[in-house]
Amino acid sequence: MEDNVAQTEVYHKDYNLDKKHNLDSLPKEKAVFGFFGIIHEKPVNCRFIGETENLQQAIQERFELNDPDDGMKKFMQGPWIKMLVYKTMPDSSADDRKKVVEEWTKQHNPKIDDKGEYPK
Repeated sequence: MEDNVAQTEVYHKDYNLDKKHNLDSLPKEKAVFGFFGIIHEKPVNCRFIGETENLQQAIQERFELNDPDDGMKKFMQGPWIKMLVYKTMPDSSADDRKKVVEEWTKQHNPKIDDKGEYPK
């Protein structure tokens, strides 16, 4: 993995049967992040790539999406485990983060349909 890139499973207490919650352990830093499915403990099938001023807040907000027709809501609030891959960039500008988002988008080709599924 490149410098400052981490990956972790993420849980929101309202969206899993065991009431696991680990979002408070995420850094409150500027970052680029992506949501993936998991196979054999590896991130696969990228669903979303984004950038933020506050990683912890952005991930919390993605779990709490309100649009009932948003496929990302189905993925985030669904029963499957989510893998968060993120790169902290504490001294970055929004333009710096957008460049990384573009690189990750080319590399991981994030897709999600309106049903929250990764297209076949």
